[in-house]
Amino acid sequence: MLLQPIDEAATRRTPAQVTLAPGHIAAPVIPLSLTAARLSRLSNGQLAVAIHVAGIPTDVTTMSIGEIRALAMTGIRRLGRTEVRRINDETRAANTSYCAKIRRDASADVRAELATINRIWGSRRREQRAVDLAYRLLCALTRNGHSKPEKRSA
Repeated sequence: MLLQPIDEAATRRTPAQVTLAPGHIAAPVIPLSLTAARLSRLSNGQLAVAIHVAGIPTDVTTMSIGEIRALAMTGIRRLGRTEVRRINDETRAANTSYCAKIRRDASADVRAELATINRIWGSRRREQRAVDLAYRLLCALTRNGHSKPEKRSA
């Protein structure tokens, strides 16, 4: 799985980040705006990809919304928003194809779709765990009013 940020807008550095870097060590790459409002604009699948990439602990029942949000932000920092969207699109395509084939013929060959899903997620259980965490986060963000469009200054 790719762990390099692809999204240039998500990996831009501010002048302060560049000048504060000691010696030849690069300053950390921090996305421009991973506010709760921006996180709430991502789909459940995109949040699930970001959470999965950050590494999901085995016991997720005790995780707070803040911990889940931190996982999502870490995943977006690692991949960038563009790559998160691409992986989500690939997952959706594999799941859609899988469902369409099975609906037409219960004995259809779905090995390619399952291989894609396993390559991305590792297992169906890991995918479901990430989707469940993403859903909890998205519900909390929308319940707190972060789903409103941001006001733009003219």
